[in-house]
Amino acid sequence: MSLGIYIQVPFCQTKCTYCNFHTGPAARSLYSPYARAVEREIRERAAQATAFGPVDTIYLGGGTPSLLEPADLASIIGAVRGSFVGVGGEVTLEADPETISAEKAAAWSAAGVNRISLGAQSFHDNELVAAGRMHRRADIFRAVELLHAAGLANVGLDLIAGLPHQTSASWGDSLGELLRIRPEHISIYLLEIDEGSRLGRESLEGGSRYGAAAIPDDDSMATFYEQACAELGGRL
Repeated sequence: MSLGIYIQVPFCQTKCTYCNFHTGPAARSLYSPYARAVEREIRERAAQATAFGPVDTIYLGGGTPSLLEPADLASIIGAVRGSFVGVGGEVTLEADPETISAEKAAAWSAAGVNRISLGAQSFHDNELVAAGRMHRRADIFRAVELLHAAGLANVGLDLIAGLPHQTSASWGDSLGELLRIRPEHISIYLLEIDEGSRLGRESLEGGSRYGAAAIPDDDSMATFYEQACAELGGRL
């Protein structure tokens, strides 16, 4: 039986308004020690995994793994390769658009990363601001260009249906931009608001911070999803 390895990187530049995951901002001085701790755990787990076959996927998720120094990411991937037999296949890195540079993209490719999961979420700045995202529309296009230039052609983009201020027109525009970019993979998520998140608390209290009063209703979210299925199906 083949083995897929998921590695969690819990660090973010800021916490999205809708998020209540065990992630968030942290001092950069913690990044490298965390990477070393992950490497130790990889070696320990490998010693217990004799019943498994080759590793066919490595997925570095978060949080925002692209915040780590490329050398630390390369070291983590190297720890997997040095601890398990038959490591090959897909190595995915989750990345936020504003964290990507030409130097980082080249280093990721050299380390063996061959797929990027890009957290676009929306192509409208007012929706991104309400969600607490650090990037803007232009950053998405720039990031894709940098990744392609580094030879990272397998790029997936995420969109969220139901963000505050989202309308049928703005959602349709975001879908149109996806078709313009033509990524290798698209993930469409419906907004889930955790009660413990900033947006969740504000929504329950009837406030308006973070665009809580401008969250589309459930019927609109369902329509957005159906719109995505209709517009994207068979066109990529």
